[in-house]
Amino acid sequence: MRKIFLLIIISLVPTIFLMRAGFFPIQDDLQAFRIHQMTKCFLDLQIPCRWVPDMGYQYGYPQFNYYPPSIYYLGGVIHLLGIQIIDTVKILFILGFVFSALTMFLFLKDFFKEEWPAFIGTVLYTFLPYKAAEVFVRGSMSEFWAFVFFPLIFWSSYKLIQTNKIKYVGWLALSTGLLLITHNLMSFVFLPVFGAWVILLLFAEKKWRLFFKLFLGFLLGLGLAAFFILPVIFESKYVHLETLLGGYFDYRQHFVDLNQLFISNHFGYGSSYLGPNDDLSLSVGQVHWVLGLLAVILGIINFRKLKKIAVIILTLSALELIVLFLMHQKSSFIWEKLPVLVWLQFPWRFLSVSGFLLSFLGSITVYIALRFKKKIGIIIGSLAILGVLVLHLNFFQPKTWLNMSDKEKFSGESWEKQLTISIFDYLPIYAKLPPNKKAPDLPETLDGKVEFLSYKKGSNYQIGEVEVSGEATVRLPLFDFPGMEVTVDRKRVNFWHDDCRNQEYCLGLITFNIDEGKHTIKAQLTDTNIRRLGNIITVVSFTMLAVIFFLSKKDEKSIS
Repeated sequence: MRKIFLLIIISLVPTIFLMRAGFFPIQDDLQAFRIHQMTKCFLDLQIPCRWVPDMGYQYGYPQFNYYPPSIYYLGGVIHLLGIQIIDTVKILFILGFVFSALTMFLFLKDFFKEEWPAFIGTVLYTFLPYKAAEVFVRGSMSEFWAFVFFPLIFWSSYKLIQTNKIKYVGWLALSTGLLLITHNLMSFVFLPVFGAWVILLLFAEKKWRLFFKLFLGFLLGLGLAAFFILPVIFESKYVHLETLLGGYFDYRQHFVDLNQLFISNHFGYGSSYLGPNDDLSLSVGQVHWVLGLLAVILGIINFRKLKKIAVIILTLSALELIVLFLMHQKSSFIWEKLPVLVWLQFPWRFLSVSGFLLSFLGSITVYIALRFKKKIGIIIGSLAILGVLVLHLNFFQPKTWLNMSDKEKFSGESWEKQLTISIFDYLPIYAKLPPNKKAPDLPETLDGKVEFLSYKKGSNYQIGEVEVSGEATVRLPLFDFPGMEVTVDRKRVNFWHDDCRNQEYCLGLITFNIDEGKHTIKAQLTDTNIRRLGNIITVVSFTMLAVIFFLSKKDEKSIS
């Protein structure tokens, strides 16, 4: 227990500058706003949350139908406990450091059966330069939290192969599912590495019969994430995605050269550009790659004595070389041959996986050194800790600090800015261009005379009481999107959206006719068949997961 406490203390060191009132500027300045919008989903019982009311300049937005939601669910819960949103964002970053350290230590300790190499690997994993850039520069909450699940996936698969216990099928499913709904791009990058790891373990342990259980765990993980994954795959055609790939987000501008990867210790608060003059840390970490190289040398020298660990070293090193190559411009032919890679936007996103692999290799170096001579292992580990602290500790701080609260964050110019940040990303396809002004509080009356007695905008619905003189046509301040349903006095009515083919500026807003009289009108996002199927698969998978953990608990009790 004391060692876990020490580990938590060390993992909190990079977060010292987050433990104060106020906030700090980040490039992805939507973290607080996403939690703000998720909280509205909770209050309306819109679970899973897919549509949020204020994004898209308050015309509504399918934010969490496409953007991984898991961390914002956690953020929404923390905020509902009475903690202001900007403090919730800082808490989530702090928890990301703590949990990634704990999961890495859990994996390495069970793998080595020794604490010192596990401790060193965890320190390496905690003080990655890229982690500092993720938090204090980019502010990429979801991508940062992916670090929590890399070790957990390796650990659960390793324990399953070692013990053949069904509970590790559950842990593999849970960790895989959480990674998928935390950052789908990191899942895309990491899961091939996980596949190679599984094949390596099955080959080394000669336990191919366990492949089915491993596959079951992975499949169950996909099922847990189905509510999110299926709409991303099958409903992406209903939103604008072109801005995610063009301009600044064109991958060809963001390759990394060898000096940036291995030599430079520059840490900036800017962006990456075409060429080597990026004002952003894109280093794998000097201590990290040196220890990784030392692991390869020790693995080759001791191949006969430590065959299993040497094979692991060589496999992990080969994976690391592939990852490094994909970040370099020489790999551009692969990016051109595999168009799916363009969705990564930045080749340097592979630094996440590289950091995990190099931290693992660094811990193996310490492990082998301990076997050779305990004193040498302690010295190498101590020098590694000293090295990362000297080289990288000063990276873990914001450029400036803003003395503000939620009141300032969600009002005035700051609020207006958040309503329009990244407005074209996932904009419903029926809108030709993003809106150039805020949505009105009330619908527009295109024909006839309508008096609005009341009108309310919820998280995924708009509802109001109206009185109509004669027949009228109303246009709601709400984007049309598959699954939208309009009712008048609880009866579904036909509606349409603006025909954008022959209009220069068109938003694709929901429009419909209303007969004379007093009516209750309501527009609400409902589930499409794909969303409904995803929800069902997730519920079934969650039920299976609960059964797995129940049966494993029962077996453990009967054995004891």
